[in-house]
Amino acid sequence: MMSPKPLSKFPPGTKVKIVSFCGGCRLRGRMCALGIFPGVEIEVSRSCPLQIKVKDSTLLLGKGAGEKILGIPIEE
Repeated sequence: MMSPKPLSKFPPGTKVKIVSFCGGCRLRGRMCALGIFPGVEIEVSRSCPLQIKVKDSTLLLGKGAGEKILGIPIEE
């Protein structure tokens, strides 16, 4: 298994499985409310600002959040 890296390090078009968070309970709570939690698969659409697709939604995340959410690429 590859080691997880921050969402901000993935190029656009990459499908990623969320593994963990490096932030506190506020970040975790906010991300879980948006449907982003360990095990969820997302797609990075754009890198600056970080735009991701989660299920049927498109979200923009700040640089700080993108550095604290860790994931691994999904092999297709």
